[in-house]
Amino acid sequence: MNMAVELDDKTQSLADYLAILKRRKKQVVIPAITVIVLALLAAAFWPPTYRATATILIEEQEIPQDLVRSTITSYANQQIKVISQRIMTLANIMDIVTKYDLLTERELKNTPRTEIVMNFQKQMNLELLSADVMDPRNGQARQTTIAFTLSFDHRNAKIAQKVANELVNLYMNENLKTRTEKTATTADFLKNEAEALQATISELEGKLAQFKQKNEGALPELYQYNLNVIERTNAELQDAKNRQAELEKRKLELQANMAQISQYAPTDMPNGERVLSDYDRLKALRSDYRSKSALYSADHPDVVRLKREIDNLEHTLGTGLSAKDYAEQLQTEQNKLIQLKQTYTADHPEVLKQQRVVDALTKEKNAAEQRPVVQPDNPAYVLLDTQLKSAESDSRMLTRRISELNDKIARFEANLSKAPDVEKSYTELMRELQTNTLKYQEIKSKQMQADLAKNLESERKGERFELIEPPIQPDEPFRPNRLAILIVGVILAGLAGAGSAGLSEMLDQSIRGTRQLTELIGVAPLATIPYLLIDEEQQSRRQIRYGLLGAIAGTVLLVLLIVHFFVIPLDVAWYIVMRKLGLY
Repeated sequence: MNMAVELDDKTQSLADYLAILKRRKKQVVIPAITVIVLALLAAAFWPPTYRATATILIEEQEIPQDLVRSTITSYANQQIKVISQRIMTLANIMDIVTKYDLLTERELKNTPRTEIVMNFQKQMNLELLSADVMDPRNGQARQTTIAFTLSFDHRNAKIAQKVANELVNLYMNENLKTRTEKTATTADFLKNEAEALQATISELEGKLAQFKQKNEGALPELYQYNLNVIERTNAELQDAKNRQAELEKRKLELQANMAQISQYAPTDMPNGERVLSDYDRLKALRSDYRSKSALYSADHPDVVRLKREIDNLEHTLGTGLSAKDYAEQLQTEQNKLIQLKQTYTADHPEVLKQQRVVDALTKEKNAAEQRPVVQPDNPAYVLLDTQLKSAESDSRMLTRRISELNDKIARFEANLSKAPDVEKSYTELMRELQTNTLKYQEIKSKQMQADLAKNLESERKGERFELIEPPIQPDEPFRPNRLAILIVGVILAGLAGAGSAGLSEMLDQSIRGTRQLTELIGVAPLATIPYLLIDEEQQSRRQIRYGLLGAIAGTVLLVLLIVHFFVIPLDVAWYIVMRKLGLY
């Protein structure tokens, strides 16, 4: 009976499901066996991939950071990423591929370089290992990379180990090179900056020295000093002027006293009479001789007598009158001549006589300038003359001193007048010098720290990579996980069988069983006649059953063989199971 009918799945009982399973055993067994066979084939023939792994520890620097601080401030994970970018270049990857024959010559020719790089990067694995550590700077916990693993996957375990070891060497060498270069670059940069600042400071110091030399005395720090010097100099100048005034007064007094005293001492006669000195007598005779010569001829007895006495006295003195005496007499006689000319005509006998006297004195004065001077011998006059000369010398010294003091005051006043402009330029130079000096000190301090950091890295005392687990040749493949493939295959086989049976049952619209018939017509049947198998059908079912049992047995045997040879030996697995159960 084939009728379309809709039945509620909730009415299905366990017996119905068993009946369906019995009825659809072909749809269950065939897909299940097919999936299991495929899983077995995949587990058996999937080529193994070996993974060689190395663990690199990121060691902290040996010297405390409070004593020596590294100039590399980036975190470890950042450094690892930078190193990876530098290592995973086309040139490095192609060198490794060629060195370890990762590809055949044909594959190298036919495969683009970018694809080779991508495949190599897929085969290489880098994993960061982090931990929560306490930050000593702020006392807070933070996650820090303390190590990382490098691994390489390949079908050949030995090649996987060699390539992994090559990658470890590249990472460790690149890290050392990068850190050394960074510290050296930092130290060199700071050294160049310090040298440039030092050159600038030297240039500014030279400019400042030239400025001080050019504006000596007008610098800001000398302002009060200049005021004090001007004040003291003014007081000294006033004192010098007062002393000079006293000296001028003293000179006038001495000159007045000297005018009243003869330069030459008078001679005391035996009878006690005091007569004029030879020099004074010579002066008197010269005066008388000029007067007589103006009146008489040269052979007049008085003129001859006076001339003889004058010659005797000059012979006695060894010289004649001084040019000074002649000058004084000449001035007196010239004054008389002027008065006579004002009274008489130019041809008057008195005027002519006085003119001859003046002419004679002029000649005698000129002649006296060529003769040695008779030194005064009057003690009183000599004393006064000495005092006068001393006063004149002091006066000249005071005059020079006053001039020097005036020049000094003018110089310091000029310094004060220039002080505002000088102070502005001086302040700018000093500010620039101080700024560059502070920068130089700061850069020099940083340079010393950079040099220490450079030594720290070159001697491998800073943060470094330490290989704690070198890559070893793996004994077991990393993938595939054959046991997992088998387990998943069994699960998928069950799902495939159940799904195939369920789908067949849903597509079959036949009415089966008394319950479905009763639900359809609403009346229970009087009797049911079971399906009777003929001999051919029984024989066919028996063959199918034996075939299924054989397939299942073969599948189980194949699974055991795969587990034994590719996962774990069966005796070891049996021992582990019995130990877990506590039987051993």
